[in-house]
Amino acid sequence: MAPTERVILSAAEIPQALALSDEAGWNQSAEDWAVFVRHGKVLGLLAQGRLAATAAVLPYGEAFGWISMVLVTAGCRRRGYARELMTACIARLRETGRVAFLDATPAGAAVYAAFGFRALCGMQRWAGNGTGRATPSRAEVADIDAPAFGADRRFLLDSFLGRPGSAAYAADGGCVLLRPGRHAMQIGPLVADTTSAPMLLDSAIAAAHGPVVIDLLESGAALEPWLEARGFTPQRRFLRMALGAASMPGDPARLLVAAGPEFG
Repeated sequence: MAPTERVILSAAEIPQALALSDEAGWNQSAEDWAVFVRHGKVLGLLAQGRLAATAAVLPYGEAFGWISMVLVTAGCRRRGYARELMTACIARLRETGRVAFLDATPAGAAVYAAFGFRALCGMQRWAGNGTGRATPSRAEVADIDAPAFGADRRFLLDSFLGRPGSAAYAADGGCVLLRPGRHAMQIGPLVADTTSAPMLLDSAIAAAHGPVVIDLLESGAALEPWLEARGFTPQRRFLRMALGAASMPGDPARLLVAAGPEFG
């Protein structure tokens, strides 16, 4: 086994990190990686001088943080790289007194359960297409999102809205955000009650072009027939898990669609 070196990634390593998420077929863009580098920590393992594995920690306020971007290049799997980086990410959050959250695939959930994570709720990715009927609009959404999510993540939402083609809509005390991804546009977060959610989703779909993905949390399950009627189909499943908490922060009943499994 080749020796490895643990590093903290800087902006200079984003192209290598993007190559890892591209290899996995994930939807994250270079701008998404930049959020982790600027506002969190991206831990990496170098093998023969090249980035072979990553895991990221993104703090949200003082109470909790998200672990994500756990990636290992195909030629270096089953060597314990992901476990080493996960252990380091958990330690970083514990050192600051923060609870760790993450979104796991069903296969990954068993691995994370061995670390002590427990499942709190499910999430289903839906895929469809935007209609491109409307010009994207920008509304102030951070103040609406924060009570539902449980922390102010204005830095993240502002990053999303600074990207060409992004949009945000607010109405009836709710909001939704649309942003471009690597392979598809992503709708989320969506904060609303189930009566106003369809109108907000309609606005986002109308502003989107091409493929669209929506990560629907269990709290938004009532929207499944609505999505099916608009040609969306269920894709991957995830489990939202926590280490050190028995419930989600904020007002999870109003957080119907996640910002994505990497961002919560």
